Order: sequence, then structure tokens, then C-alpha cells
Amino acid sequence: MKKNAVMLQKPSLTIAIRVDLNAVQRKFYDALLFVAKQDLKKDKNKKTFTVPFLWLKEMLSENEKNKNNKYYIDRLKEIKKKDIEFNILNKEKGTELTGLISLVSALYVEKVTKTGEVRKVVFELPEGIKNALLDPKGIYANINLVVIRGLSSKYALILYEIAKDYEKVEIPEMTIEDFRKIFGIEKKYRGRINNLKAKVLDVAVNELNDNENIDFLVSYELRKTGRFYTHIKFYVKPKPAKLKLDQQKDKIISEEIKENPDLSVLLALVPEEYRTRKNLIAIVLGGLEEKGKEYVEAQIEYTNKNAKKNYVAYLKKAIESDYAGVEVIEGAVIEEKDEWKKKYLGKKIKLKGEDGLWEIVFVDEPDDEGMCRVRVKDKEGREVWAVIRV
Repeated sequence: MKKNAVMLQKPSLTIAIRVDLNAVQRKFYDALLFVAKQDLKKDKNKKTFTVPFLWLKEMLSENEKNKNNKYYIDRLKEIKKKDIEFNILNKEKGTELTGLISLVSALYVEKVTKTGEVRKVVFELPEGIKNALLDPKGIYANINLVVIRGLSSKYALILYEIAKDYEKVEIPEMTIEDFRKIFGIEKKYRGRINNLKAKVLDVAVNELNDNENIDFLVSYELRKTGRFYTHIKFYVKPKPAKLKLDQQKDKIISEEIKENPDLSVLLALVPEEYRTRKNLIAIVLGGLEEKGKEYVEAQIEYTNKNAKKNYVAYLKKAIESDYAGVEVIEGAVIEEKDEWKKKYLGKKIKLKGEDGLWEIVFVDEPDDEGMCRVRVKDKEGREVWAVIRV
């Protein structure tokens, strides 16, 4: 599962279906189909399939691996009890193919008697699903199991598979009732349409559109018959190249934060509204690599106290110019063109939040807004940086 793509040719028969599965069960079922498909390529008469339990759990994201093994075994056993109603969207054109079929016809788990260690899962598939996996001319969708692994909402999983099932044609308009069947919400969100949008539709669409491994964007339109919403239409279009690149950069930054504990510590010092901004993260990371953790930490703390507006720009300048005074600069060299600085050297000023007066011992160059960094010293000889308007 460390690859960018592990492809399952999933029969359409098992996609737009009426069945109640949670996200973990859907991922497990896709993994079972993948294993069966690989085995059937070698032996089309094979009836029983085996998958190592640990490999099966690799189908789950890190956030889904926090349960004990009994939880996962129970979810697997529940799959055996599920019957599906298929062909809800009438993809099998020209037929009246409807009915019920089991997801799996047999499933059992093998444990080590002494230790209770779960070794493998053994399962069998109904003939209809097995034949669909075998049929080279069958109707199927190319499902990327790496994408599936990274999705957290079962609604996003369902919508992703439907979008892939209709990859070369439009997803047909469906009634709200058929939509409820496919998404497993026949008895949920029956009140205001806004609940359906917020709890199901927007959750699924936003998760797919934000995923850097998905190369398309999904949108939807709710349609009325009279006063009531009765139908829904999904639209799929290619994701713009720039958006894909931005999302890939976001992923790289996210991985950098995860793997760099010093960066995580520094970002925790930044006000919450700025922590996820890519430009700020790049500034902090650059300062960390060039100057070190303690230096950047001092600049962040200085910026937190002094930045009145445009926090990110102020922090960038602080890191570049050492506003916090971490690096000691020896005395001022006044050139003829800088004679104006002399009126500030030796001047005593009051610092906000500090007792006593501080003497200006160094004057830096002013910025475009007339703000100038100065080095100041108190009567005990301590030196810090301050900013004044000149």
C-alpha cells in the first residue's frame, strides 16, 4: 500500500448497491475482491481465497487502526450477513436485472490457539460476483485502493466509486430515494434538505475534491418536482493542473510537519489562524533550516507580542532581520550618508512591558514604512532589539 496506485477492477454489480456497510467494511470488501481477482487470474476455477489479516488491515488509514482485533473481526463477520440489492441505477442497460445477492458466501478467520493471534481470513464469493470478476468484457470500474485507503467518510468512498464507475460517461440523474439507498441513509436526514447536504453530500464532495490523489472534481445539483426536492445530479470534471500541484504541495508540507518535530513545536507557538498557511510554514521551515530552532522560536515570540497587522509578513521580516535580538551585533558604524542615525544613538527609550529606560546603541536601516530596528541596552548591560518609527 506504499505505492501511488493499487488498482482493482471492481464489478459495477458491487458499486451502486443497497447495503449498510461502514467505511472500514467497505475497505475490507474492496481488499477481498482484489485478492480474489488476483487469484482468479491464475486459476479461474478457484473457489476459496485467503488473505493475511495484517495485509487486510493495511487497507485502513492510520486513524482507523486504533481498535482491537475483535472489532475488525466482528466487522468482517458482519459482511457475511449482508445481502445487496444491485443495479439500482440500471447500468445493465436493456435488462430488468434486479434482485439480491450476498457480498460473500462464506467467511472465517484463522487464529493461533495459544496466543490468539489472527493469521488470515478465508472467504468464498457468490458465483455472480466471481463471474463478474472473471468476465474480461464485464462492466467494471478502475478503483485505486490507495485512494480508498485515504478516505475517511463512507459517503466519500461511495461517491468515489460511483464517479469511477461512470468515468467515461455522465453519472445518471437519480431520484433522492435511490440516492438514499446507495448511500445507506434511507432512514436518516429525512427533515430539511440542508441536513442531507451538510451531513452527507458536502462531506463526500469536499473530501474527494480536497484529496491530492484524485484527479477529478465532483459537484452536484438538487432538483425539484413542484415544491419538493426529488432528484440529484452529480457532475464530474478533470481537476485543474494548478489545483493538483497545490494539493501535492500541501501533502508534502503536511508530511514535513509530521516528520519534523521541531517544526511542529514552532508552529504550535504561532497563533492558530496562521498555523496552516503554506507561506508561513515555508517561512518557519526556512528559518529553522538556516538559523535553528531557538532563533526562530525567539522571532515567533517577538512577533506574537509586536505584530499589529500582517502577521506573516512581520514574522518573515523578524526572521530575516533578527527582530528578537538573538544574534549580537557589535556597535554602530556611521557613514556620512547615515548621519541621521546619530540623533538616535545614545537616546533612551521606554520598552513596552519592560521596566526602566533602554539606551539605543545601534540603528539599522528603515523599511518602506519608516519602521527602523534598533539595538537597545539597559543599565545592567542586557541587549535586545526594538522597533521605532524614524
